[in-house]
Amino acid sequence: MLLLPAVPAALLLFMEIAVRIVIDLPVQTDFYSSIGKEDVARLQEKFGVRVNVGPDWAHLGWIANPATQRYAISSIDGSVETPVGEARFGSWLAEGLKPASRYVFRVRSSDGAFDRIVPLDTRGEGRGPAVTPFIASPWRPVFRPRKTGDYVNDHTVYRTRDGTWHILGITAFGEGDYSKEKYFAHGISPSFPPADGAMMEERDPVADFGRLAWAPHVIVEDRYRMWFSPHRAYAAQSPDGYDWKEDDERSFLPYHAQFRDPMVLKIADGQWLMYATARDGYYSSVDVYQSFDLEHWQYIRPALETGFGAERAGATATTESPFLLSHNGRYFLSVTYNNDSFFWNPLLLSMGVWLDRESYNETLVFAGTNPYSFGTYRGEKNAPSLAAVLRAHAPEYVYVDGKWYITTAGWPWVASLTRGEVAVAELGWKE
Repeated sequence: MLLLPAVPAALLLFMEIAVRIVIDLPVQTDFYSSIGKEDVARLQEKFGVRVNVGPDWAHLGWIANPATQRYAISSIDGSVETPVGEARFGSWLAEGLKPASRYVFRVRSSDGAFDRIVPLDTRGEGRGPAVTPFIASPWRPVFRPRKTGDYVNDHTVYRTRDGTWHILGITAFGEGDYSKEKYFAHGISPSFPPADGAMMEERDPVADFGRLAWAPHVIVEDRYRMWFSPHRAYAAQSPDGYDWKEDDERSFLPYHAQFRDPMVLKIADGQWLMYATARDGYYSSVDVYQSFDLEHWQYIRPALETGFGAERAGATATTESPFLLSHNGRYFLSVTYNNDSFFWNPLLLSMGVWLDRESYNETLVFAGTNPYSFGTYRGEKNAPSLAAVLRAHAPEYVYVDGKWYITTAGWPWVASLTRGEVAVAELGWKE
């Protein structure tokens, strides 16, 4: 009799494993991201250890050689050296430090080839009261393509030096088919949000490079730089933010499978972090990559993990559209919490079926004192860092003229907040 329940259980397990294997077939990963093994020692020498600090935390970052080196971190107080941690990748986070205080740390590799003493000063008190975000106004449409597609999904908002605001976003013709999304719709406006009743002007599509093109993110530094996905961090550059050329040399493979939706933020002088969707084993995460020059990237850690108790553990990763913002001296990591667990959900998605339509709009916002660690999410009832649940899909957060704004978008066949357009609302904060 025991065989009767065992047979369907074994079949379900087989289907779950099979679907995950099939989904991962196009996936490639790389231990060194965009840094070749032969370049590690040179870049270690070039960049040394870079420091980022807050009032009660400090982060040490360096180029790692995780195949052959492990790193011991110690604190130095006068002539006393005390071990305080170990690292495999080029990242170590110290928490619980005293504000406005001097610390000295040492980072030494297991083979002795990399050895740096790092003095640092934490910042003085500067963190405001704990706050949570909320959507403070009705949604209003601001951009929908007509010539290049029928909708916008995951997107980016940026401003060029001529004062023009831009939206680039996933698009295709139809109600939403991820297999057809190979370029980005492009809208422009002299202000953001556009004036009441106005829509952004549609321009020619961007990043039509002959392959899938999902979830762009643009930053403005020495030039305009864009990263997009899936399964690889593709890169493009532009001299003006309008016309884009692919940058193959800056593209790289991720450390974990199901890499999507890269978002890049300058976190300190000469330091940038990239946040991306990932799946580490059965559960999903938001992975962090580190760069000191926007040319070379390495995986350093998960910013957010999910584990047993989490409501979703999708084969294609559930922590979509990560976005990091800073407000009131604190950091907030936003993820759209999509893609339900178990094998039938990706199968249904391929047939245009989404079982829980409202879940498409579920965005979780986690609060932290630093931008590197937001803990482990084990469901809404076991999530100390969960600050808010917002009804939005793939939101961007924009601060302009003293106000915060949030966007939403999505496939017309499943989105309930929009019908293919990007919409915007004001974002408020409450203690």
